[in-house]
Amino acid sequence: MRRITLRGAELEGFEVHDPASYIKLIFPEPGQLEPDRPLPDGPRAKSMRTYTPLALRPALHEVDVDFVLHGEGPASTWAAQAALGQKIFLMGPGPGYKLDQAAAALLMIGDDSALPAFETVLAALPDAVQAQLLVEVTSADEERPLAGASHVQWVVRGPDNTQAGRALEAALRARGPIPPGTRIYLACEAAAMRRLRSLLTTELAVERSRIVGRGYWKLATANHPDHDYGEDD
Repeated sequence: MRRITLRGAELEGFEVHDPASYIKLIFPEPGQLEPDRPLPDGPRAKSMRTYTPLALRPALHEVDVDFVLHGEGPASTWAAQAALGQKIFLMGPGPGYKLDQAAAALLMIGDDSALPAFETVLAALPDAVQAQLLVEVTSADEERPLAGASHVQWVVRGPDNTQAGRALEAALRARGPIPPGTRIYLACEAAAMRRLRSLLTTELAVERSRIVGRGYWKLATANHPDHDYGEDD
């Protein structure tokens, strides 16, 4: 992963009110030095991707964004070579995760694409809420400290993305019962999110109302919608 700071006077007034909010970033097409400016009545940008604003410094007109360097792709290719002075467009933010201030515990389950969102949730949690994380990554080298978490379990899926969510499923089954009242934030590959939510509601007897699901990406899909909450099943 690579953390990039976006800076510009155009960020004047940019505010993020909820953790796990999202922004849209538009990247240059091949041969362009900067992307075409998006217009309200214009076509959807081909090289637009969804990201989490990780840290915001309003006085400096700065926002940090973490990029997964996964090889060829508009965002990954740009992030791998990003340098001072380059231009992209930012739109947003969109809505995020509404914290349950009365919950005693929060369990966050997801893959590496959800780590920036998880970090923003941890930063916003009340001290009284115990947060546990179950995180799937491609390699153990990606493990890092996550401030604010009472416990983090890392599981490795390896480089084969077709196995997305399988390590999380195995770890959840091995984990056993989830304490009553625990809220769950589930964010990962779209099909894996649906499988994991089904596992939670059936085998682990968690009420669906306690689970918030987010499909952050989808296998073989270049620009997965940012509003995939898994409510179509």
